[in-house]
Amino acid sequence: MDTSQLRSAVGKLPRRPIGFYPTPFHALPNLSALYGVNFFMKREDLAGPGAVSGSKTRLAELILGRATQDGVTHVITQGVYLTNSGLQFAAACRAAGITPILFLTRDVSRHGEISEYRGNLLLNKAMDVETHFLPTSGGAYWDAEEDMARVKGAMQARQRELEAEGHRVLIVPTGGAHEDGFAAHSLTFIEMLEQSEALGVQLDFIYHTIGTGTALPGMLAAKLALGHPVRFRSIAICAYDDTSWMNPRVIVERTKAVLASVGVNVPSDEAIRAQIDVDQRFIGEDYAVPSPESTAAIRELARHQGIFVGPVYTGKGLAGLFEHARTGRIPAGSNVAFLHTGDTGNLFEIPQVTGELAGDVLL
Repeated sequence: MDTSQLRSAVGKLPRRPIGFYPTPFHALPNLSALYGVNFFMKREDLAGPGAVSGSKTRLAELILGRATQDGVTHVITQGVYLTNSGLQFAAACRAAGITPILFLTRDVSRHGEISEYRGNLLLNKAMDVETHFLPTSGGAYWDAEEDMARVKGAMQARQRELEAEGHRVLIVPTGGAHEDGFAAHSLTFIEMLEQSEALGVQLDFIYHTIGTGTALPGMLAAKLALGHPVRFRSIAICAYDDTSWMNPRVIVERTKAVLASVGVNVPSDEAIRAQIDVDQRFIGEDYAVPSPESTAAIRELARHQGIFVGPVYTGKGLAGLFEHARTGRIPAGSNVAFLHTGDTGNLFEIPQVTGELAGDVLL
């Protein structure tokens, strides 16, 4: 299969156009000179429809494409209160004429009660999104089965209320992890290949931050379908081993589903798993808790390139990328693309999330 055939196969899936594609792909010359590695960035943070965006918009296009065909009137999705996915799905729903509803959790012991709307919450409020808050006692809600069950039950109860009123409701799991959307990032991979080739570059590595596992399956399926030699490196922002709720088995199953949906022979589980390389050393204390490495990476990118990433997701991924370059895990002279999946709205969060980005207080 070549890129035109793969693009055609994905193009047959239901889709509701929302974002602006292809998203930009460009070199990072100042950081490249500093590290001796040829850095590039794929800008899913510029996908639209608004100025604060990210990689979930592609997922939303396919999920809402099917939803529109099915006559869905409301989409319920979930996440932690600062969720990028929830914001992007809310914006996509507004663009598609579908009513968004968010169920958000907050660890009040760490982040306190909500006293003001900031970052993504403020943008959700500006879009007049129906929002429900559920407190959790520590960490992200997926760390405890009882919290996950409570969130799921609350969403299903709201679904029943709306359906009793004659509406049609779709529930999209946290992070946009719905089966209709996983093929979307096959197009991201195709764009990166075409854009890097236009610059005369053959990519050696693609780095990205991995959380709910929605970007890698589509990209990995595209790599396997095209037989491309590029290697993926995933920097985790939550636990990603075989005992965790997110784990390599999940990525394998989703990758197989994408390959099947585009008519490609599915390789063995072992062959797919061999392509997965997740580094869990940059999670820090916990999900949505700042780390010194992430804070330093955010500042380094901003100082050298004038580009911003966020503290919850992309900053930790960038910290992993820079550490791999410093320690030689990325060979000198390699061509490396970093997938900017969004998260800039979280730069305007509380200090318990943003860390020491603000530096000394000005008097």
